[in-house]
Amino acid sequence: MEKTKKRTGSFHLGRAGRQRLHFYLFLLPAVIGFSILTAYPFFSSLIASFTDRLLYYPGDAQFIGLKNYRYLLEFYPKFWPAFKNSLIYAVFNVILTNVIALIAANALTKQFRGTKVFRTLFYIPSILPAVATVIMFAFVFDPSSGLVNSVLLKFGIAREDLPMWLSNSRTALMTLIIISLWGFGGKMVIYIAGLNEIPVSYYEAAELDGASRTVCFFKITMPLVTPSILYNLITAIIAGVQVFTEAYVGANGVSFYVACIYDLAYTGTYQMGVASAMAWLLFVFVAVLVFGNMILSRFYVHYEY
Repeated sequence: MEKTKKRTGSFHLGRAGRQRLHFYLFLLPAVIGFSILTAYPFFSSLIASFTDRLLYYPGDAQFIGLKNYRYLLEFYPKFWPAFKNSLIYAVFNVILTNVIALIAANALTKQFRGTKVFRTLFYIPSILPAVATVIMFAFVFDPSSGLVNSVLLKFGIAREDLPMWLSNSRTALMTLIIISLWGFGGKMVIYIAGLNEIPVSYYEAAELDGASRTVCFFKITMPLVTPSILYNLITAIIAGVQVFTEAYVGANGVSFYVACIYDLAYTGTYQMGVASAMAWLLFVFVAVLVFGNMILSRFYVHYEY
């Protein structure tokens, strides 16, 4: 009787209760990490964008309304050139990397010897550190002793006519776009997964009707791989507009948007309030692009086979 009373009076969790407890315990580190490292900086930067906050004196910040936004849009000399350069980089990066990745994925879904090897070789560059990649290509595009200019000399181009690549502001942006094509492997893997989901019977039926490979690609492959295209477009837009490492390490005399945010916040006058406002303008711009793509996707994305 005493043992029964003790069991009845004590706190006891059933199997379902223990499962719920374990679920919340495992979820807790992610919630804490998200709250401290993402949610708090997110809303803190929004508040800071309406103040004159400086990096070293956050307690002295005063509310100034929309002055930071007005300063950026009307008076900050680097804002529009940096926005233009980032936008140009993003447009060419999104289009070219997706086209190359889709072509490579379509070729590597065919069964031939060495398919897995080529998939691995094409994917590896996308996981290399951005700093290492830019430094490597800085040697490749070196104006005096780089591999590219050495090849151009072999083709008879005069030394004084050789491009300066990353060493000149006129060609640095184009060179960074060329370098960005190196990392199409991540998108290629997504396209391979999407292509493998297309039933083979569709192609067999089209071939029986006399359709060529080109017709099959544009009439079957392209429409049915549009979910993967949408995903790659959205992720590429977000990453392309926010390019920082490649621009900060490799570009010479070319201002990029996120690099300007870094300079405002952590160099010179350490204007954290202005930098936060610039970051939120970028957030709004990217959100508009993403939601615009989601709306347009209703007209070209096919989710059912």
